[in-house]
Amino acid sequence: MKRSFYLVVMMVAALSFTSCDKDDDDEKVIVLETDFNKAANGLKSASETGPGNTTTDGWAAVYAEYPKVDTEFYELVSGIKNLPAPLDQTKKAFMLSGNNHSDALQMFLVKQLSGLAPQTKYTIETEVELASQYPDGSVGIGGSPGNAVHLVSKFATNGYTLEEGKDERDNVKLVLNKVESVPESVLNIDLGDVSIPSEKYEYQLITRKKSSSSTVVISDSQGKLWAVVGTWSGFEGISVLYYTKIKITLTKN
Repeated sequence: MKRSFYLVVMMVAALSFTSCDKDDDDEKVIVLETDFNKAANGLKSASETGPGNTTTDGWAAVYAEYPKVDTEFYELVSGIKNLPAPLDQTKKAFMLSGNNHSDALQMFLVKQLSGLAPQTKYTIETEVELASQYPDGSVGIGGSPGNAVHLVSKFATNGYTLEEGKDERDNVKLVLNKVESVPESVLNIDLGDVSIPSEKYEYQLITRKKSSSSTVVISDSQGKLWAVVGTWSGFEGISVLYYTKIKITLTKN
């Protein structure tokens, strides 16, 4: 009888230990994913937490490296749109468009992430799915419309500031707000370019994915962190991109 009792106690202890390990693993990795088609139709992405509206899941469009006085000249347009042909035009995406007269135009989506552990260091993997029509190796003014349009993700503990110059002709600049003496307060990840494996200018879905490896960023005292995802361009022409999914995986360091 005593032996059976001890066996039961040992089994319960083992199960409890396993459960604790699982909880620790669940807290260590946080996956935040936005599917813009689902968001546009009022369907919350299964793994997304935190506030958001019914169309963009909390993401907003931000432009930089252009003179604010020339907003119309740069043809800056954004919003939830149907995917272009030959893709499924019943599905929606977050479209960003602009005419890069400055040879430096930046077109970003920004969002404040929440649900993280407070003041905790994380490595980050960013995965972006978007529709592009610009061939690998294509030629354009100032650079290739595919290879010279660079996709990046940025993260900042204290968010970002859009700085306007003293002169109206100065470019608006997006600056990540660094925390003094805390190098982990900002993080930049290069995701590649927006070129497609084709010789035709025809929209297709592409995916870019990269981890920050051992480089970390720290959340704020409320467990929040700002994310910036998008492009900076050396191609001096019009770029029109459709973001379909953004997946951010944060691993506690």
